[in-house]
Amino acid sequence: MEVRTHVLKRVLLFFAEAGLLIVGYASAFKLAIHFDSADNNLAPILVLFTLLITIFSFLVLRRRTRKWKIEGDAAGWIADRSWRQAHPSRAKKVRRMYRCLLCLPGICVAIVFLFLPVASRIVYSGTYLVPHYRFSVPLNWMILKSRGDFFVWAFFSYQGAARYGFTPIWFNHSLPSSATFVSSDPTSAFTWWRPQSETTHGHTTHVAKTEFKMGTIEVNCWEYRHTYNDTSAPSVGLVTPAVLWEVLCSTQPNGRDFNLHASFFGQREDVPAFYNVLQGATPTH
Repeated sequence: MEVRTHVLKRVLLFFAEAGLLIVGYASAFKLAIHFDSADNNLAPILVLFTLLITIFSFLVLRRRTRKWKIEGDAAGWIADRSWRQAHPSRAKKVRRMYRCLLCLPGICVAIVFLFLPVASRIVYSGTYLVPHYRFSVPLNWMILKSRGDFFVWAFFSYQGAARYGFTPIWFNHSLPSSATFVSSDPTSAFTWWRPQSETTHGHTTHVAKTEFKMGTIEVNCWEYRHTYNDTSAPSVGLVTPAVLWEVLCSTQPNGRDFNLHASFFGQREDVPAFYNVLQGATPTH
């Protein structure tokens, strides 16, 4: 009973220490954001002062509970040794279970790194990429959203193992293709814009224009081809193709529906997948 009480106190103490740090750091960031927006020169001083108070309070709490922790750990170790001597078979099973639990975080991290696109769906949905539109995005697309969910990045590849949800850069040794999505209100004049000078120097070439309908909304897409001389990226061990493709798509404003803007940049083999996702989008009125 005494050992259980000690364990419960240790758990409560852990949450108290963690809570102290979280509240302290959160308060510091809150002050930083508030005084930065107010253009106040005291912001750095207040943030530093808050962090110092948090660290000092944490150290004081640890110092006051250190003796109790040492005494409790010693009593717990003696009780645990007595139990292991009295129940050797059960103690062996418990040790195996602890080893498995210790390996569990490493296995989870490995799975996340191997299947990073799929893991991103835990945080961000592949259905509502941007407001006012519904999508059907494959699981091998890694999704990142900006603050406010109005701007979304997606990274994907349909080469080799990447088409099955594996992280592209670990298996393809090439940069994945990227897509961006952003919505704007019906009265917004936002649209993708490419300076004419970029297509006159030979580096960027306008290839084609594609038009289709998303329900009753018209969508225009402009396709470009980019040619590069240096195709290597030795710093990260990745290889970029000599030719990359870019697609810029926008819905035609009609004064009623929210506008959708999407762009693609990457390998030509991934362009059809981008079009499939975009053509499968539907407005949510």
